[in-house]
Amino acid sequence: MNILIGLEAVTAIVQECLIMENKPDGIFHDVESIITVTDNEDGIEEPCIWINNHPTIPATGSKTSLSSTIKLASTFEFVCIEYDPDPEIAQQKGQNLASRVVLAIAKNYQLVQKKYGERVIKNIEFNRFNPVGTVQIVGKSDKIPATSVVLDFIHVIDWLNCCKKMIKEENKR
Repeated sequence: MNILIGLEAVTAIVQECLIMENKPDGIFHDVESIITVTDNEDGIEEPCIWINNHPTIPATGSKTSLSSTIKLASTFEFVCIEYDPDPEIAQQKGQNLASRVVLAIAKNYQLVQKKYGERVIKNIEFNRFNPVGTVQIVGKSDKIPATSVVLDFIHVIDWLNCCKKMIKEENKR
């Protein structure tokens, strides 16, 4: 994968995997909003999925030399929020929504990345599941239960070929 499109391609693929299931017959037929930005100022309509992109780091056991291929792990946390007056039911609904996030990604990631002409995401690794948490919503006094699932998306950047390709394109100009 080319560094010039590789990092943002992972983010785009992850987001599209969820957005394409947010339709009447999709996995997220009941979800009001999928938030794709970290600093959301528009408020939320629940049930919702909030996608948080964490730092991309070298994957476990990967060499980090810029003169070769490097395997990277881009970590995404999917915060699932669904309100119910009964906190136990809200927690169950959030956990169900988090499970559906994993299902949607597993179902769609290979199909979505075909438009890049190569397999961008090589593997998806389970990082953790946070079954109970809360979020504070502006304008509401209650904290709302939230569940999150964290996944690592493994992709490879070929630094050497990336640089050769850039030099070749510059020489054409």
